[in-house]
Amino acid sequence: MLTTETEDISLTDDINIARAQVAKYPDNPEARFNLAIALSRTSIVEDAIKELRKTKLLLRKPENKGVIDKKINEYKIILDTQPDAHNIKYRLAFSYYLKAYLISKEIQKSKINDSKSDNKKDKSSLNLLGSNHFVTNEDNKEIKENLNQSIYCFNNLLKSKPDDIWAKVYYGFILAEQYNEYKKARELWTDALRQNPNNPAPHFFLGELHLKEGDLKEGLTEISQAILLRSLGN
Repeated sequence: MLTTETEDISLTDDINIARAQVAKYPDNPEARFNLAIALSRTSIVEDAIKELRKTKLLLRKPENKGVIDKKINEYKIILDTQPDAHNIKYRLAFSYYLKAYLISKEIQKSKINDSKSDNKKDKSSLNLLGSNHFVTNEDNKEIKENLNQSIYCFNNLLKSKPDDIWAKVYYGFILAEQYNEYKKARELWTDALRQNPNNPAPHFFLGELHLKEGDLKEGLTEISQAILLRSLGN
């Protein structure tokens, strides 16, 4: 059903437009997803992850059933005619990730308080790599296929646009969060820093990884560096 709300939610990478859409329709998962994507291409990584988690929770509501499948189909159709649309490849990678999440939650839905798991806080960190590993992602075929598609999209994007720092950052995020592939994630974040040493985002994720591994000193050093760089306008 087409509504005024449907017409007002447009695909955008502009943070101001995305924020305005969320302000008008705070419970619309497409609006939240737009904002998460826009923020993910900035140094405000904690807000990007927060909006991604809000998108996840909204997608689970019965009235939003099928939204992520619709977005996946839309992006695939666009790429059929615009194969070099890098922003669409980027969105598609996240969409498959979200689809895997939804399947995981369907499996867990009988468990008490599982809906609160995305908002658990680790006071020692920014919780960028929190306990969000999708249950049974190795055993469930659909979860595995969607995560593999997400990884494929990031690889495909980086093959055609190897200088996309944000693709490297969030490709590393998914590898670390869902596969525990910390070595590969570290390589991606380190490569992003070689490309642009003043980008705070890789520092944030490297700091979180150090904290997750129990290296408090290195973790706080990386996060402090990220905060300093961001305060300087990076």
